[in-house]
Amino acid sequence: MTRKLRPWRRARGSVGTAVPTLADRLLAVTNQGVYAVDTAGRCILANEAAARLLGTVRPLLLGAHVHEEHHGRPAGEPAEDCPLCAPLHSGRPARGTATLTAVGRSTLTVDYVSSLVTHEDEPVAVFWFQDVAPRHQTESALHQLETKYRAVTESASDAIVSADARGLIVSWNRGGEAMFGYAAEDVIGKPLTVLMPERYRDAHERGMGRFLLTGEPRVIGSGAVEVHAQRADGTEFPVELSLSHWAEGEGRFFTGILRDITERKRAEAALARETGFVRLLQRVSVASNETSSGREALETGLRMIAEHTGWPVGHIYLVDDDGETLCSSNIWVRPDDDRLLPFLQVTTATPFRAGTGLPGRVLATKQPSWICDVTTDDNFPRRGAARDSGLAAAFAFPVLVGSEVTAVLEFFTSEPLQPDDALCEVMGQIGTQLGRVVERELAQGRLTHHALHDPLTGLPNRVLLLDRLEVALAQRNRGGVAVAFVDLDHFKLINDSLGHAAGDTVIAAAATRLRAVVRPGDTVARFGGDEFVILAESVVDERDVEGLAERLAGALAAPFDLDGDEVFVTASIGIALSSGTDGDAHGLLRDADAAMYRAKDAGRARHEVFDSVMRAGAVRRLEIVNDLHRALERDQFVLHFQPQIDLRTNSLIGVEALLRWVHPERGLIPPMEFIPVAEETGLINDLGRWVLRAACQQGRTWLDRFPEREPLVMSVNLSGRQLHQPRLAEEVAAALEDSGFPADQLVLEITESVLMNDTAATIHTLEALKELGVRLAIDDFGTGYSSLTYLQRFPIDILKIDKSFVDGLGGANIEESAVTRTIVALAKTLRLETVAEGVERSEHVRELQSLHCDIGQGYFFARPLDAGALTTLMAQPDTPVAALGSLADVDRLLESR
Repeated sequence: MTRKLRPWRRARGSVGTAVPTLADRLLAVTNQGVYAVDTAGRCILANEAAARLLGTVRPLLLGAHVHEEHHGRPAGEPAEDCPLCAPLHSGRPARGTATLTAVGRSTLTVDYVSSLVTHEDEPVAVFWFQDVAPRHQTESALHQLETKYRAVTESASDAIVSADARGLIVSWNRGGEAMFGYAAEDVIGKPLTVLMPERYRDAHERGMGRFLLTGEPRVIGSGAVEVHAQRADGTEFPVELSLSHWAEGEGRFFTGILRDITERKRAEAALARETGFVRLLQRVSVASNETSSGREALETGLRMIAEHTGWPVGHIYLVDDDGETLCSSNIWVRPDDDRLLPFLQVTTATPFRAGTGLPGRVLATKQPSWICDVTTDDNFPRRGAARDSGLAAAFAFPVLVGSEVTAVLEFFTSEPLQPDDALCEVMGQIGTQLGRVVERELAQGRLTHHALHDPLTGLPNRVLLLDRLEVALAQRNRGGVAVAFVDLDHFKLINDSLGHAAGDTVIAAAATRLRAVVRPGDTVARFGGDEFVILAESVVDERDVEGLAERLAGALAAPFDLDGDEVFVTASIGIALSSGTDGDAHGLLRDADAAMYRAKDAGRARHEVFDSVMRAGAVRRLEIVNDLHRALERDQFVLHFQPQIDLRTNSLIGVEALLRWVHPERGLIPPMEFIPVAEETGLINDLGRWVLRAACQQGRTWLDRFPEREPLVMSVNLSGRQLHQPRLAEEVAAALEDSGFPADQLVLEITESVLMNDTAATIHTLEALKELGVRLAIDDFGTGYSSLTYLQRFPIDILKIDKSFVDGLGGANIEESAVTRTIVALAKTLRLETVAEGVERSEHVRELQSLHCDIGQGYFFARPLDAGALTTLMAQPDTPVAALGSLADVDRLLESR
């Protein structure tokens, strides 16, 4: 053996360094064991992989006898059945699996390849081997994987189908059986095209041919695509297809995974339909809200619904004023088809009551309704015309305003159809939305009506009156235009005594009566409060005007019934007539108002026609209004003071401050000309504030000038507007504080009628004034209607007897003397002071003294004097004013000074 090995070693060494290095590297990098055996059965070459697989080291392998080492046999010549030496006997390569004995007598099963080579003319068997365990593990894993794959394939609900390059089915799973209705034995070997509708088969063949020829895929490997498939029973259904291509040996195959997406498509269609309905609802909502009328909104909704649903014929029924009858609106959506004419004509001419026909059914139930085929429905009166017009299915839905049906929209198509609940539900929602638009229009109409009409009487208000008056004046070529201003006399008495509800009843009844006596086309309007205005057109002359006034007065002459009680009402009527081209709406109303006030001034319960004299008065009144706004800031007002005399001592004890307007152009303007204007314009508050402060300041001046005299009482009148100012007490307190005038020397006079207006608030104001220490007087007592109860509730200190009662004292009018006597006695009982106004004669003085009246005021003692004149009078301590005897004596005294 030694001899034989030497040549091998010499050969290895004789190659030089490159050959051994290359051989070593080749043997080192391979994972297979390499074993070389000579004819003696000994190992002459082994690599590290062989030593590792056999559980030893390479040096121990070299020279070892393979039979003894790896087969447990005695050493000797190689055996023919030894796989390591087989080529030495057969002279041919061998391949197979063998079991070797490794170190420790363990066995190792290997896959091997052995071959015969010649080295230095000697045969050598080279044995390549590797452990079979990894291969067996791989094969086991592949087997398990294949088993799992088959299990998954067979259990999959998807159809998994494979076909060869000819398009013949080669594999078929249970999912395919369930999906298509074919058993595996029925379909394997059949063309793949049996699974698809006929109209797609040619395209499939062309696509497969193109792919096999060019390799350009359209569907293969492109992901899931949606296609139509065909079951064994011929029905079509949608599937999602994923197609792949693979090769096995020389064969080319295709595998498709098909998923039935019928339910998904159905869900998608339902979702798309629902989404479409939502969009339709949104579109109808937006479009209808942009329309200018409810009718236009209904027509817009009708058109949009027909376009969206594809129902070709649509029509609108409107509910009549009785709420129980539906009439055609003659609003249609329809194709231009003469066949529809019979149905259109019958529908337009046929009204429906609740419960009758399709629209009547909707009106009765207030719900959408569906008819599968109107030509066979017994409760469809138009079925004959519908049959002639080629109509079949129909549905209708209500347009609801609140809970009431205001319209019904109906639709028709040419085919019988089963009820579509989803469609009906959406139509119901659209009906509600359209109802909101109609309701908005109705609300706007109501708002417009409320804006132009009086809510109590339903009559036009002043806004609508002015509009109609302007139109009438613009068209007065047909005749004159008359405006009558009607004011109910003493209406405030009804409100204050019987309550505002009774007053409203009278106003409403008066409106009805006035409407009844005017001509058709004339307007009766409520101007406000207890005022009405009648607009009469085509008035020829004043006889027409007089006739109108008499009819209006006559309408109000009969008593008004208030829960069994009769109330009589009269009216003051002012009439202005516009003829030709003169006048405007506001001017005509102003003139009628002025004439009405003239009627009131003349005694009420009468009428006056505006004339040139009134126009001059109205012009003067306007001038006063304009000048009055500047008079206060231009210091054109002064105070005059009328003395008040103690009737027991005949001495001057007080004065009443009276406002005078000294106009730079018109001179002294009487209070009766500007005080009412100031009341109407609200300037009376500023004037009253000025009078109060000026009077307190003058009173303080006299206190400082005549400290030895008993302080004079300063009486100041309060207007109705002043009394109802929330800050009146604060203003009075400020006037007293700023002037330093004693509060107990200030008397605030309020007229009896003003006190009776809003008595609760009045009492609160009077109590606030009393807390300041001022005294309060009722002016013109006896001319109003205050009761003893109210008189006891008011914190009053003084009663001023009206001039009208004083005038009759000392004469033959016993009744007036009795009234004055009663007032004085009442005041004594209530411990109130009395002041008699309008004392002008000596017999007035004597009578008042006999009645024990406390104070007198009037021209018998002195006229109202300016501050300078009264200061001169006060400077005569030895000359009692009452002792002068007459106004002339006072004048002479003042002139002498």
